[in-house]
Amino acid sequence: MNSLFLKYFLIYSMVIVFSFVILGGAYVAQVNRYAVENKEETLEQTASRAAQSTATFIETAAQLEQKAPGSAEPYTRSYLINMMQLADISGGMIFVCDLDGRIMYIANSEGCYAQDSGVLPQAAVNAVLEDGRYAEMGTFYGYLSEAHFVVGTPFGKTYPSGETENYGVLFVTVAADGSIQFFFEMASAFSFLVIVVLLLTLAATYLVVRSTVKPLNQMAAAARSYARGDFTPRVPLPYPPRRDELYDVILSFNNMADSVANIESMRRGLVANVSHDLRTPMTTIAGFVDGILDGTIKPEKQEYYLRIISEEIKRLSRLASSMLEVSRLESGEKGLNKTTFDICEMVRRIIIGFEQKLTEKKIEVVLDIPETLNVNADHDGLFQAVYNLTENAVKFTPEGGEIAIYMAEKNNRLQCNVQNTGSEIAPENIKYIFDRFYKEDKSRGVNKTGSGLGLYIVKTVINRHGGDIYAKSGDGKTEFCFSIPTN
Repeated sequence: MNSLFLKYFLIYSMVIVFSFVILGGAYVAQVNRYAVENKEETLEQTASRAAQSTATFIETAAQLEQKAPGSAEPYTRSYLINMMQLADISGGMIFVCDLDGRIMYIANSEGCYAQDSGVLPQAAVNAVLEDGRYAEMGTFYGYLSEAHFVVGTPFGKTYPSGETENYGVLFVTVAADGSIQFFFEMASAFSFLVIVVLLLTLAATYLVVRSTVKPLNQMAAAARSYARGDFTPRVPLPYPPRRDELYDVILSFNNMADSVANIESMRRGLVANVSHDLRTPMTTIAGFVDGILDGTIKPEKQEYYLRIISEEIKRLSRLASSMLEVSRLESGEKGLNKTTFDICEMVRRIIIGFEQKLTEKKIEVVLDIPETLNVNADHDGLFQAVYNLTENAVKFTPEGGEIAIYMAEKNNRLQCNVQNTGSEIAPENIKYIFDRFYKEDKSRGVNKTGSGLGLYIVKTVINRHGGDIYAKSGDGKTEFCFSIPTN
């Protein structure tokens, strides 16, 4: 059973079936118990009236016979008629017996008859005398051929002192076939309804489990495609949209796929860029070194070409340093070494470091920063973040453009904005510019040698300081804004 769908469907189905069986059985049993109790209550009322009538009859008939023999006959006929009526009302039979179980009278809907023979089960008689009542649904200890409801009660005289004298025992019996038939009819109807509801519930369960498992199968298929290098498949969101856990999982999975596809695209671009960036300076270096060694380059020109070789080596060094810095940041090898320093002074030194390039491109720099602003942070990490943002601004600002740097403290947080004029970043690319290996050459058209790691390093450093960073571009300006706690 390797199918998650089959497992869940069988588990849910068994739980539902078990629940229906328990609930259905409990309901039918409760209804049956109610019906039996209601029947017994009716028979007990009949038995109580018959017992009272019988006790009164025995006492009164005995007194009448003592006064005048034969005078009790009318009263006896009245008693027999009353017992017949009670038997007719109950729909069964009434047995009147003495304390030894010998039958005295039997009443049914046709009449009430005195008996000279016949004995009722002594166990039933004893149960009535011991407990004061008797009730069962059965064959009355085998006395009856079919199942009956049987209720027994004693009858006798109660003295003013509260003591009782039992004259005998009275039983009321009603055939149980009607109740049994009612029970089976009710059970059949209920079973039919249970089966219909159960089938509908199982169908709904099938659809629910299928709708839950289907996206998981789609994600598994998509993941297999990703493993083969195909990042195009996406898992469709459920329709109509419902913001539940499964919706969030699918949305996160698709976002992850977008990110992985973007990273893979950037990785391929990085490989191409790094290959080009490595091949070009190394080819240049190799060509000039070979020229010096074989004498093609004259001694008086060697210093000029050696300077070119030096610049190319520095370029390779910067690329290697960026890759190494990213590796250290991602591995956590480079921790935060926080110290308190004046970040405004650090910004001024960074600007001085770019003085030559700023002069060459005739870029105007506007500094809106306080004289001093002390922060407690990692000096080297923050220096690199501001340096990378400033270097980007210098690189992408056209000749005669402007760079503005704003810095202030707000609510115990350092706010720093670096803005430059020039070509804008396309809105659809803003969300990618802080990703590893991303280069926005198509929109800015200037970055030919960058590795696409500078802004990723900036974002990582700012986030590690508990800050956040974002970029906005429009109206011929691009601005990077970040904030970090000053303490």
